[in-house]
Amino acid sequence: MRSGKQPSEAEAAYAKARALWQRSAAGEVCADPQQAVALLDRAISIAPKYGEAYVRRGLAVSEMGDFEEAFEDVTVGIRLAPTPEAYAYRGLILLRGRQPKAARRDFEYSLSKAPSQHLAHNLLGVLALSEENAKEACRFFANGCSNGDCFFLEAAKREGICK
Repeated sequence: MRSGKQPSEAEAAYAKARALWQRSAAGEVCADPQQAVALLDRAISIAPKYGEAYVRRGLAVSEMGDFEEAFEDVTVGIRLAPTPEAYAYRGLILLRGRQPKAARRDFEYSLSKAPSQHLAHNLLGVLALSEENAKEACRFFANGCSNGDCFFLEAAKREGICK
């Protein structure tokens, strides 16, 4: 589905890249980060101000382990399209790069702009689990669920982490 905000070729490349992400117990995971980066490079070359493409490319790059480049991409994406979701994704990259305090700041900023942002609630839950605080994690997962995404809460219940 075309938004009309970007040239159709750029949106098509973005859509193909976006289709490479799948849900898993670790959240959204890209099946082929290298292919996603190539598609997103194409989208960005066509539409250099395509903020969402920078954010998504940052996610793909982070899955390849280059957290510095991923952070830079998502930060460019935030400058171009400062959405609460983009801040939550940058927090995820910071969390992957073992920067939990900075990740928490981005998650909390995301929620300050959109309190019903389920992604930030759920990622705060992941952060709480990494800090071995299951009670707080379950609270965040419950908030994420009440705002539309129960994936993490259901996974935590299956694992016996949450009741």
